[in-house]
Amino acid sequence: MRPSPGKPETRAVSWFALLTAVLALLSVPGTARAQAVELDARTLFFHEPAKGSSMTVYAPSADLTARPWEFLAVSAGWEADIVSGASERIKAGPLSRNPDIVSGASVKDVRHMGRGSVTVKRDVSQLTLGGLQSVENDYKSRSFNATAKTDLFQHNTELELAYARNWDSVCDVVHAANTDPTLRQALFDSAGCFDPSAKDRTEQPIRTDAYQVTWSQAWTPELMTQAVYTGQLQHGFLSDPYRAVVLSPAGQYAQEHHPDNRARQALALRAAYYLRALKGAVRLGVRAYRDTWDVKSGTVDLEGEKYLFPWLRLRVTGRYYRQTAAMFWSDDYTGGEPEHGPRGQYWSGDRELSPFSSFLVGARALASWMADERRMMGVFQGFQAGAGLDVLIYNYTDFTLAGRAPLDTKAYIGSLSLTALF
Repeated sequence: MRPSPGKPETRAVSWFALLTAVLALLSVPGTARAQAVELDARTLFFHEPAKGSSMTVYAPSADLTARPWEFLAVSAGWEADIVSGASERIKAGPLSRNPDIVSGASVKDVRHMGRGSVTVKRDVSQLTLGGLQSVENDYKSRSFNATAKTDLFQHNTELELAYARNWDSVCDVVHAANTDPTLRQALFDSAGCFDPSAKDRTEQPIRTDAYQVTWSQAWTPELMTQAVYTGQLQHGFLSDPYRAVVLSPAGQYAQEHHPDNRARQALALRAAYYLRALKGAVRLGVRAYRDTWDVKSGTVDLEGEKYLFPWLRLRVTGRYYRQTAAMFWSDDYTGGEPEHGPRGQYWSGDRELSPFSSFLVGARALASWMADERRMMGVFQGFQAGAGLDVLIYNYTDFTLAGRAPLDTKAYIGSLSLTALF
């Protein structure tokens, strides 16, 4: 499941209307027209190879941005996630008397998302208003976002405030009123989701408010820093409706049960330094995170980028991440305190709420070509193309499947992108 929104037919009409508006703006005559259109197409490939629970995701996307006047930019975009693979539906711990209760479920889904935004600039300030709408078999979402940004002190300082609001709905099984959570069964598949005639399906709401404050500072021509504070408030059905957890040694299991509220906050500090002699740059970033589920994490990023030719640059990245467990996490809810964790009113089979660490290493090549006075092929002002590959490795210190360590602890992430300016 991922953020997704509204009905597909409504989405298609709204984004067609937005694209029509973009083309109409391009046809309006005027003396202060920027006459610039940018098309950005990219695709992301994610693959977790693991026997019995491999996962593959393709994520193509395209964005069209038009700047009919210097003060105005209008964007429209589309994105999809094509998911196939398998995952464990029932999480059993090492004390389970029936380790075979861990079962796999096939995962096939397609998410379509449309997005759009309008940016207005005046002097050193700009305001962006946007939104998105997406839908998949078992999840739909609508969101609104606003960003205000301004430059100060001869463009050496940039301040940005951003806000986003999500209205999401997730499919779930109909449970009788006041049903004991330990008796609730997980959703088996997405058949009948969002179908008013399906009496055994219902919609669970999720509401999210997100805030961000960014301060970017250029100290010298070579050194720039950035501080970013983000906050998020979530309310609603925050569990996975498909996942169940074994709650007794005899093998009784129930749908995963998470708190209805979660507040998150994070602070990130980044610095970039340009090495003139090497015609390259190094970037260092650190990020600290904590939420009301008592998950705490830290991230360290290191990146190097160098021009190999005037038109080609290479970027290499390394990232280390480490987090603690949620306060209600346990690898086995049949054992109780203290060895296997709490047995309170919540239980989870989500490995991302367990203590773990990860390491990512990757490289990306970026090439760009700009036309002189004459356009390329008589149409294009410039091109940019990119290709990258990352390897991500997880280390789970307290997550097992009926006592067995998970096999899907490595992932490959590939990306291709092409941007055309005309």
